[in-house]
Amino acid sequence: MLTIGIKKHQVTSHFALSNIQIKVKSGEIYALIGKSGSGKSTIAKLLVGLSIDSEYSIKINSKELNDGLDRLIPQFKQAGYVPQTLHLKPHHTVYNYAQVLFQYLPNNQQDTIITKYLKQFYLIKQKDTKVASLSGGERQKLALLEAISQPISYLVLDEPFSQLDTEQKLEFSQIIASVVAERAIPCVLISHDLTDILQLSQSVGIMEKGKLVFQGSWDKFKNSPNAVVIRLKQAILSWDDQMKGLINNLR
Repeated sequence: MLTIGIKKHQVTSHFALSNIQIKVKSGEIYALIGKSGSGKSTIAKLLVGLSIDSEYSIKINSKELNDGLDRLIPQFKQAGYVPQTLHLKPHHTVYNYAQVLFQYLPNNQQDTIITKYLKQFYLIKQKDTKVASLSGGERQKLALLEAISQPISYLVLDEPFSQLDTEQKLEFSQIIASVVAERAIPCVLISHDLTDILQLSQSVGIMEKGKLVFQGSWDKFKNSPNAVVIRLKQAILSWDDQMKGLINNLR
């Protein structure tokens, strides 16, 4: 269980996060959505330890991670994180990159593990390709592989679909779902687009101006009288015909 409690976090003189309470079960994908500037990415950085504030709590299986102690490496070691802006080593091949990620394993296990993940992530054909030559979707897969290469306890994905086309989104969604199920870890998936996470997540939180204005299961979302949710439903109705099947599930 991942538990997040943010009493107040001042981002700028005019904007703050306040009264954020989130719980994500092991094996669950929690979607955090909202407009740009609503506070989603700030929460992501607090979640993984890249922002510092004494006025928040982050617990994994009841263990407090924000313990106030100085850390040489800011990111919580228990957190796997894929940020909006990727920082991948461009001159490595995919296989060499994976070797660096899994160098802590015994040599006789490395090839087996790397091959397993490259197949699972649909990167086996690109194993000898330089990172700089990968497509946006392939780079996202490699970034996710980096995030889970260590024995992490939870996963945070910040706008992982923003650079992907429809086909790439479907494939990447399958990979995320398989990783979360296989590791049985909580996952917070941040997005500004409801369509990206409709069939992937089990629960949803909606951010507006630094506050959680809705939180719950998709069933609760469908039946909520919340004004923000109503506006989202109205927006959904204006989307193209490809979304009609999903729209019907919201009615």
